[in-house]
Amino acid sequence: MVAALVRFLSLFLVIVSFHAPAWADSWVKPTPEELQMTAEPEAPGAAAIFLLRDERADDKIHIHTTYVRLKILGEKGKQYADQEINYEGRDFRIAEVEGRTIHSDGTVIPFTGKPYQKLVEKSGTQKYKATVFTLPDVQVGSIIEYRYVLEYESNLVVAPRWYLQGPLYTRKAHFSFLPTEHLLEDGHGGAIPGRVAYTAVLPAGASVVYSPAGKSYSLDVEKISAYPQEDYMPPMHNYTFRTLFYYTIARTTDEYWSTEGKYWSKNVDRFIDAGKLPGVVNQIVSPSDTPAQKLQKIYGAVMTIENTTFTREHSGSEDKALGIRTRTAADIWAQKRGDRNEITRLFVGLARAAGFKAYVGYVTNRDSNLFVADYLEIRQLDDEIAIVEVDGKEKFFDPGERYAGFGELHWKHAATAGIRQIERGTALLLTPSPAYQATTELRSAYLDIQPDGKVKGSVRMVLTGAFALRWREFALNNDDDALKQQFTALVQQEMPAGIEVKTDHFLGLTDWNTNLQAVLSVTGSIGTSAGKRVFLPATFFEAAGHPFFVLDKRTQPIDLNYPYTMQDTVTLKLSAALDVESLPKDTEFMYPQNTLYRAKFTREPGMIKTQRILVIGNVLYKAEEYPQLKDFYQKVNAKDKEPAVLQFATVPLAAAPGNSQ
Repeated sequence: MVAALVRFLSLFLVIVSFHAPAWADSWVKPTPEELQMTAEPEAPGAAAIFLLRDERADDKIHIHTTYVRLKILGEKGKQYADQEINYEGRDFRIAEVEGRTIHSDGTVIPFTGKPYQKLVEKSGTQKYKATVFTLPDVQVGSIIEYRYVLEYESNLVVAPRWYLQGPLYTRKAHFSFLPTEHLLEDGHGGAIPGRVAYTAVLPAGASVVYSPAGKSYSLDVEKISAYPQEDYMPPMHNYTFRTLFYYTIARTTDEYWSTEGKYWSKNVDRFIDAGKLPGVVNQIVSPSDTPAQKLQKIYGAVMTIENTTFTREHSGSEDKALGIRTRTAADIWAQKRGDRNEITRLFVGLARAAGFKAYVGYVTNRDSNLFVADYLEIRQLDDEIAIVEVDGKEKFFDPGERYAGFGELHWKHAATAGIRQIERGTALLLTPSPAYQATTELRSAYLDIQPDGKVKGSVRMVLTGAFALRWREFALNNDDDALKQQFTALVQQEMPAGIEVKTDHFLGLTDWNTNLQAVLSVTGSIGTSAGKRVFLPATFFEAAGHPFFVLDKRTQPIDLNYPYTMQDTVTLKLSAALDVESLPKDTEFMYPQNTLYRAKFTREPGMIKTQRILVIGNVLYKAEEYPQLKDFYQKVNAKDKEPAVLQFATVPLAAAPGNSQ
């Protein structure tokens, strides 16, 4: 938690000059065993392990310190020479970074470089700045050590979050926290004592220890396994061993979220300030419109506003020069510009002005975090969404997500949790799971196969929901060439050997209210000949695909992000030199949880037609459901690879380059 000390204290504290203290301890001297070790019995095959992790937070002098000792055991472990200090969303500055590399013969090479800022892409349009540095001359067998100090303003306190597990096995780890004893601002004009609490998930035998003499907390652990590296995992820090501290005056979870929700809701309503909005609504809707038509028109009007979350934020000096002062939702409408939450609040305000019961929700983004009600920290919430009652039923909207469809949530805002406004007050919120019908990919291919095996044709793709939103938002921050290049690369991965695709153009790229279409050209060679037979990939799009899940066992839940429907129609026009000998058998099979695969193959004069449907109806699966899910995907992959078998009628078909004869 980031909180402020009460202001009369900050007037005194702000004049205190603090710097990163000299390290109280020298570097830990490596043991002969550490220098010569080539493997860790507790972590077979590990490319690197933590020998020691030491994290200390001191809210009395406003610093967090980190000290790490890491052993490189394999070639892949050399990647840990590059280190990243990421404190996204926290008010830190780096005061000191030190490091060194120790070779297995004891040679010490100090880090003499300087850390630098790097823009790191998180996902899609989300980016953050991190401080990075590289340890020198890291080799297999090396021990790398580094330590750094993070400072924050003298009028702030920052309760630590201890995450015990990471991608590497940890031999030993030590954590400590010295809280402040000063009164804290509660963020609402009042003051609270700096009472500390925490929520924890710890390994057997481990516990957080409070020292009455030192008024501090500590935790020591050993032999902590790395978290697993498995495909489609949910945000892993929500499933690992951890201790999350926070300052609070609340006595219960319900009391905290009720109190914080009340202040948040008042701030939302103050911003919405419906005073000027009825006049705006009258410009958008007609008296003869049905309620559904009114809401659609309001949504469409709001979606025309520049969303600075996806374009660029405007500085205070820019706004001042333009005479722009953003105080209410009406200001957002007047200047036709706002960030995601401002636009969401404007939509809710306009809906209320049009006579709807409309509310704002505040949720955790599921792509990076999961809401933890017992962690009494409102900063774990990320984005605001809209909830509107239509014909007696509440529907969810995402107007702050650029190009999100009417009545649809971005998948990171679906099946997640947070808080929301209700008629009188606030309540905890669970957003609905996305529907597989909302996200679709319709792919159609028409290919002309020549006697020499050359192929020429086209592919048309129609995308909706999450599939369309991904590319529309990508286009906001990239030019047309980059968009085509990325889209082509994605489709190319699914093509049979010898086939090359190229994206020609898009339709509906900037229109949230229509389907997104992509048109691609297809060239190359297809098919493998063996004697008098030719084998063609009957499903075409998935012929080169690989099974999603290949591990024998699964330890963590599976998160597929969003459900979807994929439907393919492929027409292969055959040369007169080829006759159809056999086609794969039609098939259909299901997995118990709303998952379906269907494939149908038909022959017509001079051509083969394939229709394929894949429906993935659920988002989250438990680890114990993995065997069935794996079996389903393996069956899908096997069926997708079944070929159509042709016979040479006259001229043999040349094999595609690189294919066996």
